[in-house]
Amino acid sequence: MSDVTRPDWKPHILCVDDEEGILSALRQQLSARFGRESYIEVAQSAHDALELMDELEREGEDLAVVIADQIMPGMKGVEFLEEVNRRSPQTTKILLTGQAGLDAVVSAINRAALNHYIPKPWDEPDLRLAVEGLLRQYKLSMENGQLVQDLKSKNQELGALNSSLESKVVERTRELAEANTRLAQLAVTDGLTGLYNHRHFHERLSLEAERSARSGLPLALFMIDVDHFKKYNDRHGHPAGDEVLRGVARLLSEGRRANDLVARYGGEEFAVVLVDTPKLVAAQVAEKLRQRIEQFPFLHRDTQPGGRVTVSIGVAALPDDAADSEALVRTADASLYRAKSGGRNAVVLAG
Repeated sequence: MSDVTRPDWKPHILCVDDEEGILSALRQQLSARFGRESYIEVAQSAHDALELMDELEREGEDLAVVIADQIMPGMKGVEFLEEVNRRSPQTTKILLTGQAGLDAVVSAINRAALNHYIPKPWDEPDLRLAVEGLLRQYKLSMENGQLVQDLKSKNQELGALNSSLESKVVERTRELAEANTRLAQLAVTDGLTGLYNHRHFHERLSLEAERSARSGLPLALFMIDVDHFKKYNDRHGHPAGDEVLRGVARLLSEGRRANDLVARYGGEEFAVVLVDTPKLVAAQVAEKLRQRIEQFPFLHRDTQPGGRVTVSIGVAALPDDAADSEALVRTADASLYRAKSGGRNAVVLAG
């Protein structure tokens, strides 16, 4: 292990996938953000990756992050990461897959001490934030280990400095705990808007639907889509479109109750879950949200149809319109479709 406190210290990031296109995209995206501070390595099989790990170990190089696909010939991603954890437990690990469900992720966490899970296809901001957090976690962990070693080996001769070093260990441990907390938050957060992401939305909605069924209290869901968003992107570019999505996210979050959930469902689509809320009350809330967004002075809004940035909202509720969370999403989505096909900038209730 090299000295991670040196200014020129550069760890390695290893990407493992049997598809050249995936590896090329990972290398390009990671090099653009981390190329100056890290070495980006790639391997097309678990066997090649383990050989590269052996080579790095012989040369005394640090492997900070491993990103591995689950579905690979020979050794699967979880099996490979389990071997990585056995050889180099301090290396942080990301499982990248389009097939693993929640059970597979839990298994990977238990078997391979998985640090993060990213579904395919991934969002580049999510990948960048996850790797950034893991690099910081790795460096803090290595610094903490070095400080502990210093305390053990130099305890007698550094008696006068012992108190100072212990304080540094406490500080590094606190920073590591903060990094872990941040990583946990990143796992459920959309990188662009700061809202909860698609995966966390479905997990929370399932829990709230079960709670609604037990308690008999209503649960409302909004499916929300930004009208004519493609036209806005085509005219003004994706950075301007991203600002619109962030602005809509802020407007949806303003004034929400602590137990309610606002999430980015994907693209220009959002979802809002209102607990203990009847459908008619939810419809009033949805209409206020629609008006708030319609009246907001978004940049370039005058180029949109009607001179405004607007949204369409579909509303559905338990138990009125569905029996479980999956049916609730389908029903709200159908209401959203009717709002879009009926002229947009409208709130449509299920049923």
